[in-house]
Amino acid sequence: MLTQAKRLITYVLCALRLGSSPGAAWSILWHATKNIRVRLGLGRYYPRNVYSLRTRFGRLFFRDNFGDITNLVKVVCQGEYRVRQLPQRGAILDVGANIGMASVWFSRYNPGRPIHCFEPVPECAELIQSSCPSAEVHAVAVGARPGRIALQVDADHVIASCIPTQWKTHTEQFEVVTLDDFSRARGLDEVALLKIDAEGMEVEILQGARETLPRTAQVILETHGRERHDQTIALLRDAGFAIDSQQFAGSTGLVFASRGSFPGSDGAAAVPAA
Repeated sequence: MLTQAKRLITYVLCALRLGSSPGAAWSILWHATKNIRVRLGLGRYYPRNVYSLRTRFGRLFFRDNFGDITNLVKVVCQGEYRVRQLPQRGAILDVGANIGMASVWFSRYNPGRPIHCFEPVPECAELIQSSCPSAEVHAVAVGARPGRIALQVDADHVIASCIPTQWKTHTEQFEVVTLDDFSRARGLDEVALLKIDAEGMEVEILQGARETLPRTAQVILETHGRERHDQTIALLRDAGFAIDSQQFAGSTGLVFASRGSFPGSDGAAAVPAA
């Protein structure tokens, strides 16, 4: 009960911070508490239904499932990725964009900046454009080499993972591109920020970005499993990044890395904003 009470307080604060009006705040609170109500037997999910919320970040779109709304709380309200206005030139690459909440956050503080979202699950990719119209959405997975990959997908198409999940899943095939091939094809000379949250694909994504990483100023990377966490830190250091901060708890981690010398930063180190 204590955990549920803490969650409820978090959701109330989220509604107050993000609601653009009292009615909008109430709507945010109602949807944010859906998981609590379902657990208590006071509601049920309708995963085919899409709804929108009016927020201080604009109108944002979600499916009525167990996962979408949690991104609003974690990414937009709590600012999990911390980085705001980017001092460096270049595009933003959001790998494992899910429904686009990270790109909503980045675009809010970097208007006009090119943002490329990579999300293999079509149902997720479709929502990105609605919530973040400035983003260019690529409905593909990213890995170490181009081709196809089998990923585990839950029944509501919330997540596509190459590692075991707590939900019942089935296998689906997805197209894979590498960041090096993509950057080369698009002529991306500079990347201001690379964000990765790809459910166990983080090592392979970095392996497919060996040409892109030297042209990248900052990396924010979620890790899954201690071994992958340590591997990604080693790969980033090998690519010339300093690890600004890193944490690992339970089975997931979060790494912030930057390079001290980058063409668009006038030689200043890039430090994530709190």
